[in-house]
Amino acid sequence: MSVEDGNIADKVSKEFSQSELKRRMLYFTFALATLVAVSIIPTPMNPLAQKTIGVMAFVTILWITEAFPLGMTALFGISFFPVLNVLPLNESYFGFKNPALFFLIGALSLGIALQETNLHKRIALKLLERMGKSPDTIVLSVCILGVFTSFAMPCHAVAAILLPVLIGIVDAGNIDRNENFGVALFLALAFASSVGSIGTLLGGARNILAIGILESTTGTTLGFIDWAIAGVPIAIVLMFTTYITLKLTYPWGEVKVSKIREEIKSEVEEMGPMNRDEKKVIVIFTLIVGIWIFAGRRIGLSVIAVFGFFLLIASRTITWRDVKDNMPWGLVFLYGGALTLSHALTTTNAVEFLSGGFLGFLGSKPYVIVIVFLILVVAISNLMSNAAATSVILPIALPTIIALGKSDQLVTYLIAMGSAMVFLLPVGTPPNAIVYSSGYVELQDFVKAGLVLSVASIVIFITLGLGWWRLLGIW
Repeated sequence: MSVEDGNIADKVSKEFSQSELKRRMLYFTFALATLVAVSIIPTPMNPLAQKTIGVMAFVTILWITEAFPLGMTALFGISFFPVLNVLPLNESYFGFKNPALFFLIGALSLGIALQETNLHKRIALKLLERMGKSPDTIVLSVCILGVFTSFAMPCHAVAAILLPVLIGIVDAGNIDRNENFGVALFLALAFASSVGSIGTLLGGARNILAIGILESTTGTTLGFIDWAIAGVPIAIVLMFTTYITLKLTYPWGEVKVSKIREEIKSEVEEMGPMNRDEKKVIVIFTLIVGIWIFAGRRIGLSVIAVFGFFLLIASRTITWRDVKDNMPWGLVFLYGGALTLSHALTTTNAVEFLSGGFLGFLGSKPYVIVIVFLILVVAISNLMSNAAATSVILPIALPTIIALGKSDQLVTYLIAMGSAMVFLLPVGTPPNAIVYSSGYVELQDFVKAGLVLSVASIVIFITLGLGWWRLLGIW
C-alpha cells in the first residue's frame, strides 16, 4: 500500500469514527432526554415508579439502537437508581447477587468446555456421517444438530462452532452461493439454533434471566427439569417445522453428496479417537445435569453450576485462561443489570401502573392478552437483543397475567421462549448474524423463510404450546 493509499484509509477510518461517535451521542442524548421527560411529567404515578420507568425507557432506547454494547448500557442504566433515590446504594446492583447470574456463569463454562475440547465438532460430524446420505437428510441433520446441541450450550456458540462445518460441506459439494441447497443449509443452522435454545436453561441465557425475574418478582422457582419438560417437546415440533419451512421456501433439487460424504468422512478420520479431555467433559456434563435434575431444587441450580465450573478447572479440562478469553462478560453485565431493573420495577410498583394501563387498553380477556404479549415479544426481539426484550416485557407481563388469575409460570415460558423466535433479520440474534457473515445468505433470504416460520411458531405456541402446558397443569 502506498503512503497516499494509507492516508486515504486513515481519513476514511477517521470520518467513520466521527460519524459513529455522532450517532452514538445522538441516541444517548435522546435516551437521556426521554429519561428526564418521563421522570418529571406530572402523572398520578408514584414519583419513584415514574423515575424507574424513565430509566427503563433510557436503557430500552439504547438497547434498540445498539448505540453502546448491551452490557455496558445495562450497567450504566442501573447506576441512575441511587442517583435518583429510586433504590438505596446497597440495592442498586441487586441483580449481581441473584443466584441466576451464577447459574449463567456456570452454564456458560460448560459450553466453553464443549467448545475448547472440540467435542461438539465430533458429535456434529458423526451425525452428518451417519445421516447425510441425501440433500434432504443433510438439511434435516443440520436442523437436528442445531436444536439438540442448543439443549447443551448457548445457541450463539452452536452457530459459531458449526458454521465452519457447513462451509466445508458446501465447498466440498461445489455449491454456489445462490443455490437453494446452500441457503437452506445455512438458514437451518441459524433457525434451529434459536429454536433449540428454548428447550433447556443451557440453550438460551435469557431463560436463566426469566427464572431470575420470576423468582425476584413472585418468589416462584423453576428447576432444570421443569423447564426441559415444558420446552423440549415444543422445540422438537419447531425443529420439524423449520425443516418443512425451508423445504417449501427454498426447494432444493438433486445435489451430488458423494464428495460431501467423503469430506465428512475425512474430517472424522482426521479427528481420531476421543481424547481424555473430551471424555472428562462428557463425565462432568452428565454429572452436573444429573444433579440439576434430581437435586436442583434442594441444592440450588446456581450452586450446582458453580460446582461444575470448579470441576472443569480443577480437572484441567479447561483452564482459567480459557474462561477469561471465552466468557461473554458483556452478557453477564446485561443480565445483572436486567435483573436489577426488574427488581426496581417491582419494588417501586411501576409494574402495577404499566400492567393496569395494559389491561385498561386491551380489556380483561386472558387469552387475548397472552397472544398479544407473545406477538409483542416476537416482534421486539427481532429489533433488539432477545434478552433485553425479555427484561423489558416479562416484568410487565407477570403482574398482568397474575391479575387475570393465570399462572406466572405460563407467562414466563411464553415470553422467554417466544423471544427466541427471531427469524426475520440478521441482527436479531447472534446465530442469524453469524450465519449472515458467511456470505451464503442475504437479507431477503431471512425475510422470505423467516416470515413463514415466525407466523408458524406463533401458531404453534398458542395451540400446541398452550395445550401441552395445560396438560402439565401449568395453567
